[in-house]
Amino acid sequence: MAIETEVKFRTTAASWQEIKDDFERTYQLDHIEEQTNQYYNTKNGDLDRLRIGLRLRLVKGRSIVNIKRDTKESHKREEIEEEYAGTLERLPQDSLILQNLLNEVGCAYEDIVPHVRMTTKRYVYLIEEPTVKIEVCFDDVLISGNGQDHPLYEIEFELVSGDEARLLELTAAFRAKHGSRVEQSAVSKLAYALQLVQK
Repeated sequence: MAIETEVKFRTTAASWQEIKDDFERTYQLDHIEEQTNQYYNTKNGDLDRLRIGLRLRLVKGRSIVNIKRDTKESHKREEIEEEYAGTLERLPQDSLILQNLLNEVGCAYEDIVPHVRMTTKRYVYLIEEPTVKIEVCFDDVLISGNGQDHPLYEIEFELVSGDEARLLELTAAFRAKHGSRVEQSAVSKLAYALQLVQK
């Protein structure tokens, strides 16, 4: 299971756009992705209670089954995924990582239900230095659940390779530069979304 190392900041729509414009003066846009992320839970809410995220991501004509778990460090999560060609309408029943998860929590495929949906337009920039490679993602997100829609504007620094200390230096500098316009958060998108849709 891989460890995902990232630092997230949440902000307003106006600040997100201003910071993105400022960022583009230094870093070149690498690519833009449009994603749909459908999160799932058991009918009894077991995955939420265990702090496990289960999602099906649709991006660039492919489907990715993804499972994330919290770790003791707020900026790290365990992550495992499987990729499928084409656009799947539901979680694939033959997914090995899904079957392992179902066995772990003691439930059947039929017990898994759609939970929260997020539609994201992601602008990805690369920071490449001799000791580190980092993706900086500006995410414009629409969260849908329980008949409600909520916007989310997030800026995420994810370590692709290299020195974690440098990631933390860069994010500290980013936080210092943008001050009260951004809020650093260790809360995952899913946990944040659930707080919104359950109000």
